Amino acid sequence: MWIEKEVTLDKKKVDAKVNLGSDQSEVELPFFENWDDLGVIKIGNDKWSISSATNVGGRDETILMTVKKEKNDVYKSDKSRKDT
Repeated sequence: MWIEKEVTLDKKKVDAKVNLGSDQSEVELPFFENWDDLGVIKIGNDKWSISSATNVGGRDETILMTVKKEKNDVYKSDKSRKDT
């Protein structure tokens, strides 16, 4: 389901439409210069790495991004410890 949400691009807040998934999501936002130079966006407090980005229809109106949620290493479980 697409919802209106504020995303952060390079410390700049932008209104976007977001189709949130647990690990992968889609973001649709207005066209901006250097859209293809970004590597990460922020949705809420979570960082998402950009998997792909497309200038929809080549009209310089809308950018559609597929993003993947970055894993936070702090919360990884330590599987190297085993009971003997």
